[in-house]
Amino acid sequence: MKMRFVWLLPLFLVAAARPSQAQNTNVTPAGLIPLPSDTTLVHLDTPALLVEKAVDARLDFRVFGGDENVTYTSLFVQYGFGDGWAGVLRGSFAGRKNHSLSSGDFIRHGGSDIELLAKYQPKNTDRVVALLGIALPDTSAQNDPVITLGIAAGAPVGRGITAYLNPRAVLVEDNALFGLGLGVRARIGENAALVADWTPLLSGENTRRTSDGSRKRESVYGIAVRFARPDTAVTFDLGYANGTGSTTGFALTPGLGGSGAFFAAVSYRR
Repeated sequence: MKMRFVWLLPLFLVAAARPSQAQNTNVTPAGLIPLPSDTTLVHLDTPALLVEKAVDARLDFRVFGGDENVTYTSLFVQYGFGDGWAGVLRGSFAGRKNHSLSSGDFIRHGGSDIELLAKYQPKNTDRVVALLGIALPDTSAQNDPVITLGIAAGAPVGRGITAYLNPRAVLVEDNALFGLGLGVRARIGENAALVADWTPLLSGENTRRTSDGSRKRESVYGIAVRFARPDTAVTFDLGYANGTGSTTGFALTPGLGGSGAFFAAVSYRR
């Protein structure tokens, strides 16, 4: 299959404040303030990289109303290989439904997406990673393998606040999606943080109009409170989002007709 490859320009962030670092992630170089250990926000990847043989697993459920009216389940596992490398296997799954149009036609939505991703962090930094993957979507819009690309970077911007940048692309033939992911993590208590992200789509069309079925472009957003269970490696998220899942492709795809979902997620690290 022919694919159009998109060049991603290097992105640089300057760090300057004070969040804390948790175990199981790479050590921050001397003189720099460490970033939080979260490997994801709601939709975005972060530059946090697991140390060798560490594992991070996540499960989330998104219950959509409105025109989407489907429940999506996402699974995520990251494994640290050491020497600046980690591997990610993630998938998002939902049943299929038809949304009827006034013309008598319909929009087929739902489906699944499985993605295998390599994550690389240059030496002497914990601020940036490069992402390269292959996805196997099974949806009405795409069912051929596609390449995924991304860069994730982060920087402390205030007391307990970290900003993230995650430009990412899905190289679908004739409709390459490129989104500029912007995110934030803000500590709101000893064992809780607010996580949020917003991804405006800069290239491609990621949904359809429910009036006539034509393709259009929409931003993806999400917000959640993340609770860390004291003295354990377990976290819980409760939030609201319009993105349909955790893979790069589904994280760039909003619910049909502006639909949003309440979601819950649990993560475990060892």
